[in-house]
Amino acid sequence: MKKKQIVTAAGILSMNLLLMSTSAVGAAIAAIAKSFPKEPISKVQMISSVPQLGQIVATLLFSWLAFQFTRKNLGLVSVAIVTVSGLVPVFYANSLNLILACMVLVGFGTGIISNVVPVLTQENFDGEQRATVMGWSTGVSNIGMMVFTAIGGVLGGSNWHNLFWVYAVGLVIFLMGFFMIPKETKTAKPAAGEEAGKSEKVGVFKTLTGLNGYTWLIYVITFATSMVMMTFMSNQSILLSSYGKGTTYTAIVVALGNIGGIVTAAVLTYIRKLTKEDTIAWGFVAAALSFICIMFSPNVVLHVLGNMFSGMSIVMINATIPYELSILADQKHFTVAISLNTLISSIAGLIIPMFLAAVKIKPGFDSFLFGVILCAVVFVVLMVTRFGNRVKARSNQ
Repeated sequence: MKKKQIVTAAGILSMNLLLMSTSAVGAAIAAIAKSFPKEPISKVQMISSVPQLGQIVATLLFSWLAFQFTRKNLGLVSVAIVTVSGLVPVFYANSLNLILACMVLVGFGTGIISNVVPVLTQENFDGEQRATVMGWSTGVSNIGMMVFTAIGGVLGGSNWHNLFWVYAVGLVIFLMGFFMIPKETKTAKPAAGEEAGKSEKVGVFKTLTGLNGYTWLIYVITFATSMVMMTFMSNQSILLSSYGKGTTYTAIVVALGNIGGIVTAAVLTYIRKLTKEDTIAWGFVAAALSFICIMFSPNVVLHVLGNMFSGMSIVMINATIPYELSILADQKHFTVAISLNTLISSIAGLIIPMFLAAVKIKPGFDSFLFGVILCAVVFVVLMVTRFGNRVKARSNQ
């Protein structure tokens, strides 16, 4: 890869540092709950899940926004939204509703980033370079999670309000994107008039119906993945607090655990040689191990190891899904395919705390047990149906 391409990749992927930024807040859920004793724990847990609501809105508006901005500028605007919204609770942290509203806006910004980064990657890179950059993309997300959680844990160790200062990192990311992502022209708007409106509607319908059947099955996997990951993120602090561990401890084990995701991203090419077409299936095995390591022991080594397995699973699954979508959908369909994938992931992440509460699964240990069972079911289904092999065969047609 040439130097110019590496600079472009760095500029694009720097935005992904913000995608897992809510993990810093998730590490403090137990401490935040103590500050709002009259609020139900399920509402406090929504600090980790409610950003998904913003992501849903962002995904629905993404195609329209792409006509209003260049993709580069759209990414920069989204970084600004995340930064400003994330910093507001530093100054106004006495209202849980305000914090939740800010997290919705953070989710809106990260929702745009989730859509614009894969599109920029597809447009600027081809073939194996694209697969490599998409692998780096998930690794960068893990680096962001590690940085945000570690710094946030230190800042919020004495007072959880201060952890929101971590969003100031967004200023650096904005500058990186501004100077390192190449300029581009804005997507042309459809011709004005009734006929243009009709053709646009038909075009969207044709795009949706034109998506490969296996693309829709990948969306089912995305839904399950988001449920697993959000269950882990929104319950780990609660489970660890039952062992007498606080916000700083949770933040440190999460940060150290993300080394697993970073290393996995770096060697993903070699991992795929071992897992072959079943990389996603084995990613769910790693996710199951992340729950198990933390469920049954107060040992710090196992807690770090559990978070390492979590990072591994995020990379193995979330790096493979966009790549498979990019080879199943042509360039005309890819923007819609990746947007719909983000939408489904956001919906799953939003509803999981409410779903667990509705079916009377308690926060902490019981929710972790649910996560293990869900991972096991998905793994068995993927292996029995040989889903990965079927996708490969379909993409070669």
